Amino acid sequence: MFYKIYHDTIPPYLLEIMNTNIFTRLKDIGMNCGMEYTQFQTFKNSFGVSRYDHSIGVSLITYHFTHDKHATVAALLHDIATPVFAHVIDFLNNDYEKQESTEAETKKMIFNSRELQKIFLKYEIDINLIYDYHKYPIADNESPKLSADRLEYTLANAYYYNFLSVEQIKSIYYDLIINDKKDEIIFKSKDKAIMLTKVMFQCSRVYTSDENRYCMEYLANLLKTALTKKLITQDDLYTNESSVIKNICKDKELSDKWEAFCHFHQVDISHNKKAGYYKINAKHRYFNPMIGNQRIINQSPKFKSELNSFLGDHFDRYVKVT
Repeated sequence: MFYKIYHDTIPPYLLEIMNTNIFTRLKDIGMNCGMEYTQFQTFKNSFGVSRYDHSIGVSLITYHFTHDKHATVAALLHDIATPVFAHVIDFLNNDYEKQESTEAETKKMIFNSRELQKIFLKYEIDINLIYDYHKYPIADNESPKLSADRLEYTLANAYYYNFLSVEQIKSIYYDLIINDKKDEIIFKSKDKAIMLTKVMFQCSRVYTSDENRYCMEYLANLLKTALTKKLITQDDLYTNESSVIKNICKDKELSDKWEAFCHFHQVDISHNKKAGYYKINAKHRYFNPMIGNQRIINQSPKFKSELNSFLGDHFDRYVKVT
């Protein structure tokens, strides 16, 4: 939806990669780790928002600011190995706080794709320069810097969560430039930096919300049972969500659990351990945009307080969702 905002044209090598089977798989990998299947109000407009859309967005933002072919392709393929329900698989692997347990598959999938090899040969793309987007700081950099990846998922999610309008997204995006070191996306105007930072906090609270953490743990346990019952395999986790859901629902017990998941809509909190309640950690995702020679949060006591509150939440409570 936001392609034309991020950049007015799509380079031909991106178009060809976008049409490969390995990449179009991402159309059926959601951005919200399964939350879009629930009845929570925040996610009511998020069904169908995919890693495919996000990856194209990150690549176009990277291209817009760098015009670097290899950085752009690396950005496009950065989520190529994302499994079904995305970070739910990190929960399955007990990687709650870093949420990086599936990234090792990226290089293998790229190197094993004949479709990609042909396109790389045609456009003189060096495979050794595109399998790790962490090499390109505009595509991805260390928090709290702003990168194309963090920018794209924040803007897109903010729209689908009804935190921002398209016009507000445009006003934020068109105010951005890259810094002199070419390692960070920064703002020209303080008011736009403030607007994005406010929305960043809103989105970050969603990502670590009680309902989000509970639902991801619930799905992880459901998938673990499906693997144990041999309804799905580890390889199936790298297919698509529709087929995995179909296989899970062949089992009556898991079909009922999936149906219950799809009706989840309310949260209950307890400070004491109870049956059916989970205590779950999560990764604190945030950034601190640069304006001039200072980061915007550092200039605002209110933002500092909000960041401290956000980072100070250690999720020391038990949660149940119904």
